[in-house]
Amino acid sequence: MRFVMMLVFSSCLCWSVQAKTYVIGIEELDYYPHYDFKSVQPRGYIFDLIQLYSQWSGDEFIFKALPVKRLYKDSDEITDFVYPDNRAWQPHLEIDPKIVKHYSAPVIYTLGATMVLPQKQQMTLTSFKVLANIHGFSPTRWLELKKQHKFQILDVPDAESALRMTIRGRVDAASVEYNVAMYHLQQMKQPWALLMAEHLPFTNLAFHLSSQKHPDQIRRFNKFLIEEQDKIQQLKQRYGLVEYREHLTKPPLDQKVKAEIRQ
Repeated sequence: MRFVMMLVFSSCLCWSVQAKTYVIGIEELDYYPHYDFKSVQPRGYIFDLIQLYSQWSGDEFIFKALPVKRLYKDSDEITDFVYPDNRAWQPHLEIDPKIVKHYSAPVIYTLGATMVLPQKQQMTLTSFKVLANIHGFSPTRWLELKKQHKFQILDVPDAESALRMTIRGRVDAASVEYNVAMYHLQQMKQPWALLMAEHLPFTNLAFHLSSQKHPDQIRRFNKFLIEEQDKIQQLKQRYGLVEYREHLTKPPLDQKVKAEIRQ
């Protein structure tokens, strides 16, 4: 009887150690195909990736969508992790520099594009006036350049708003990640209406999972990223995510002409 009781206790203890529940704070935005936490059903690459990680680790992960600024400044009390995150953003977020964050290996590389009308693809900073930027985002390269150049950064609610304002000519460009921009343009039935500027800021920045509380879980997540690389690549392909500029598809010539005529 004593052996049986010890065995049951041991099994329960093992289960409780393995099956923990964590909360991942994420931006309350439609940033599909990376993530969309404004829809009724959460969707996107990171949502499926974390489901895959949950199966691999035995732990449960719950997403909590928050306004962008709140997510990065004061979500620590209600979340265990933050996604996406990057060390380069910290100086622009007014966060206490004494706070220690632990970052995962890159989850995915993003194409920080400057999207413009086709006829403005060769535009330079000397004639640039207004950039549409998603509220709460830190366009790091643009912020650096603002010290030497005169242009305005206009905050807008979301990616679609930034793209529409650019198409209508109300701003010169939209600072929107390339995969996100191409998806939304397709949804707007205006594919190739905007193109990536040739001479305006571009960043190839990684998205990381971060945590102030769980460095061990971050290390475990890194192990998962290595061991499940084949499945992860398949997931990226399923979402059609492009990570590097040299892999971009050029617009069909007839599509580019139509976009120019429409304006």
